Amino acid sequence: MSHYKGELAGREFDWFAIDSDGNIGLFSTAGEGRIPETVFENYVQYGNISAQLDSPNWGTSEVWSDYAKLGFYVYDWILYGGPYHKERDPMGNMSTELKTKIMSIAGLPKLPVKFKELNDIMDV
Repeated sequence: MSHYKGELAGREFDWFAIDSDGNIGLFSTAGEGRIPETVFENYVQYGNISAQLDSPNWGTSEVWSDYAKLGFYVYDWILYGGPYHKERDPMGNMSTELKTKIMSIAGLPKLPVKFKELNDIMDV
């Protein structure tokens, strides 16, 4: 686990992780949230995938529903000091194309939790 550094310092950033059931979570840092070290090492890959997500409501609280429709468990960092709080459960199945892109990220974090059971995550 690490805090912001380098190019990500103070910047909104979305990253992904997989849980023990193989589900994919999207974690929105709100410019301060904790980020695993392996995410820092591959942040460009995360940014490229995030930029391609269909999110017509970006910039509003409805963006969480956009991401849930894409098949993500959606977590947002609560200012100030956390934790990541679950905003939405998936509202659809993730496309094979999107899942393949995310699963191909080097060092994709695997969290020893089940997103369906966890509303708050502090340690990532």
